[in-house]
Amino acid sequence: MVSLFQPDQTLSFEEVSQLPEPAFFRDLNLDQYAKKISEFYGEPELIPYFNVVCGTYEGVKYRQEITKDLLTPAIRSAITAFIGKIGEAVNCRQCAEQVTSNLQKCKWYVDCVTSYYQAMEDLCIEFNTTPPKSRAFYALHQELFHTLNSAGVKRLRETAGALNASFEKLRFHLTLNKEKATFDLAYSFEDYCAPIRTSLAKTMQYEDYVPFREPPFPAMEVSPLEAFILKQLEKENRQLFLQLEAFGARGPKVIEQDVLDIIRELRFYISNIDYMDRIKNWGLPLTMPLVVKDKELYMDDCYDIVLAINHMSSDSEVVLNDIMKANFEKAIIVTGPNQGGKTTLARAFGQCFYFGMMGLMVPAGVCKLPYCSGIHTHFANEEGSEGLEGRLHNEIVRVREMLDNLDNRSIVIMNELFTSAPTADALTMSRDLLKRLLSRNAICFYVTHTFEIAFDSDDYVSLVATVVEDGSYRRTYRIVRKRADGAAYANSIVSKYKLDYSHINYRLSKR
Repeated sequence: MVSLFQPDQTLSFEEVSQLPEPAFFRDLNLDQYAKKISEFYGEPELIPYFNVVCGTYEGVKYRQEITKDLLTPAIRSAITAFIGKIGEAVNCRQCAEQVTSNLQKCKWYVDCVTSYYQAMEDLCIEFNTTPPKSRAFYALHQELFHTLNSAGVKRLRETAGALNASFEKLRFHLTLNKEKATFDLAYSFEDYCAPIRTSLAKTMQYEDYVPFREPPFPAMEVSPLEAFILKQLEKENRQLFLQLEAFGARGPKVIEQDVLDIIRELRFYISNIDYMDRIKNWGLPLTMPLVVKDKELYMDDCYDIVLAINHMSSDSEVVLNDIMKANFEKAIIVTGPNQGGKTTLARAFGQCFYFGMMGLMVPAGVCKLPYCSGIHTHFANEEGSEGLEGRLHNEIVRVREMLDNLDNRSIVIMNELFTSAPTADALTMSRDLLKRLLSRNAICFYVTHTFEIAFDSDDYVSLVATVVEDGSYRRTYRIVRKRADGAAYANSIVSKYKLDYSHINYRLSKR
């Protein structure tokens, strides 16, 4: 059956479960996003699908078509109903596997067949009314249509329908007293209580007559009374019960694995779209990006979606930033003071590419992205900071491995490398690294404390984290495109260690 992730290919859940988590996932906090989605919807099976990253232009367009279809209310409603009805069929199959009564097993199988194919028919009807535009849903429609019109399925549905219709006609009369139950097959449709309810309508607490406040037989297994009733009904309708047993002899194998796989894929898309709707309703922008083959990009009002989700509970402000790179520009260099929002912007940049390549909406107001073959990240951490190798050696090894896997469609995000080295050495190594990255024509987003790198080429985009220019150097978390000067970074360090004029003058006056 068609896959919603790969055109002209199938993708089983078993194959998806074997996929490793992308190396960039934790740097961009996308593991936290996947966990939040799965926990919110109570579906841990969704997590492996976050690992099915696309690296081709056609693949991205294929996925975007699906998302755009699901943004159409009628199609989204039809797909949601389809998922629910297939879930009912799966539940019937599970019930058939759990009960011990053979008659129960057979009847659950009949209900499974009925729900399963009815779900397909209903979706086909909805697709005829509101035709989807995506290749995936068109192919799904065709497959379901051919399944429903196969001779074997038609016979199966007719038999199941006839059995259900016959069982719907079975009637009996059961009178329950404190000490005994009276069973009578001579059931009468006449409601003997109707005249009493009519006479006492003004004094009755409820207008609607409720025969049972709770199910009379809540347990799944057949009770002694139910077994007795079934036995009496079987005596009177022997041929019908024999047909039921013959139908159930084949076992509840009607649900195909590839249909369950497509249901999981549909749940992945629906859950992400629903969750992003919550973010949009909170007031943050989300958009379907324009994916192109050149290397021009812009992200207006972008933000870190994981940070935004965390802020939703505290009602904190989320700062939006803009990123733009022309086709001829080679790298984006981000400088500025520590704790100024540079790492957050790096994550937002990477998240936009990830969600864009997944075919989903991205955390931005307006977005244009070049398609990429892969996302590569290196965020500074404390691993390897002690021991014989040291932190610097650890960073160099990781960078070396990354360089071996780059091509001209790669996205590279570097965040504060070589901070353990002297400034002059860090500047030399950063320049050499950028030269190697750009020789592979990768798109580079480089966050660094060595602002001099931004002067190396007119083809570099310089973004600077700003501060409040009132002497406090408070972070605004706004990052703007301007010439790097290192002043804000230097001033923040001077202020941190109380080396500014006012502090020095104060200490001198106390001598």
